[in-house]
Amino acid sequence: MVRILALGSNSGGQLATGDLDDVHYMKKSIFADPAAVDQKTSEMWCVHGGGNHVFAWSKDGTRLFASGSNAEGELGMGKKVSPSVLAWTPVEFPGDRVIQVSCGWNHSVLLNDRGELFSAGSNDFGQLGTDSFGDKDGCWRPVLGPKDASDKTQCCKFVAVACGLRHSLAVTEDGQVYGWGANRCGQLGIASANKKASNVSRMVLVFEGLPPILLVACGRSHSLMLSRDRRTIFASGMDKHGQCGPSDHCQPVAGLWRKFASPHPVLKLCSGWEFGAVLLELLDQKQSTAGRIGAVAAWGRADHGQLAVPVQSDNKNYHRELACIPDLDDITDIACGSNHTVALRANGDILMWGWNEHGNAGDPALKDVSRPLRISSNDHHDLDCPVLAIGCGYGNSFAVV
Repeated sequence: MVRILALGSNSGGQLATGDLDDVHYMKKSIFADPAAVDQKTSEMWCVHGGGNHVFAWSKDGTRLFASGSNAEGELGMGKKVSPSVLAWTPVEFPGDRVIQVSCGWNHSVLLNDRGELFSAGSNDFGQLGTDSFGDKDGCWRPVLGPKDASDKTQCCKFVAVACGLRHSLAVTEDGQVYGWGANRCGQLGIASANKKASNVSRMVLVFEGLPPILLVACGRSHSLMLSRDRRTIFASGMDKHGQCGPSDHCQPVAGLWRKFASPHPVLKLCSGWEFGAVLLELLDQKQSTAGRIGAVAAWGRADHGQLAVPVQSDNKNYHRELACIPDLDDITDIACGSNHTVALRANGDILMWGWNEHGNAGDPALKDVSRPLRISSNDHHDLDCPVLAIGCGYGNSFAVV
């Protein structure tokens, strides 16, 4: 039976609990049509959210649901739908299967099984990639290829996508990276002499001449990329809180790509608004039924416990070097919200830490969580079995059980 548990901010109804109230204990979300999901068998689901909207899709990609704010059409249901969707509601999508959906503050980008990209929601910064600004009808529209491409709607096959607050990056099957949307802080890796005219409304190649890329992640105003060697991380954009990683302070970063090395091969790359996190493969790596497991390291802003480690860098509220989080060497997955992180252990336990204003990091007292906090049914959370998958929106957390 499919069960998605939710926690945290709910101002747009994004927790799919039937109301707009924040949730401070893990609570079962609801489907508008329970018959639309198989209630008899256990399935793997993926969950990912943005500012006030969230998507959930079956692992086989045949079913897509959404909840939360649709004020800008970010749910891909058209603008005639209610501004707030309070339960998991089916979403029609182009293609036969959903591979991934990524969310910004109020826009969404969908990747289908044909390697095509479609977007919906706000377009004030060109974040829909439709070669225009401002137009938005709430329907899935193709993200247009570069202007110099022979096929304007599908320049190549994409395999991954990531959304920042108001920008996006996408990876092709041969490891090239294209970007579009906000670029005032150089988060697309493109230098711009005029910040007022720096936004990009149609995808452009942002990584020409550099090694093939495996993974991308986007923060509020910065971007991260992992090369196929799984050790080299590239960063561009705002670096005020050290979110672009280690540096000798002589390397530029806004509008350019700066690189640094991970101490171990990276299994997953994530980003919060102003921090980054990686799941690291250890040399003595174990194997579990959930897949490869590893340790967690993070860097960047730390004033709300985002890194789960003490900050010792000239009294600054950030940590530029990668900091390994103690006692987390059995992690199978991580997910980042705006300023908090959720981790899944091989035994099905979940841990949370970071900014906790809405209870999104697991403490019902609404105080920031500076150390990984295990979420347990003994603490009034609706958890009665191991967690299969995790997900985050900017101010909320999800568990699939």
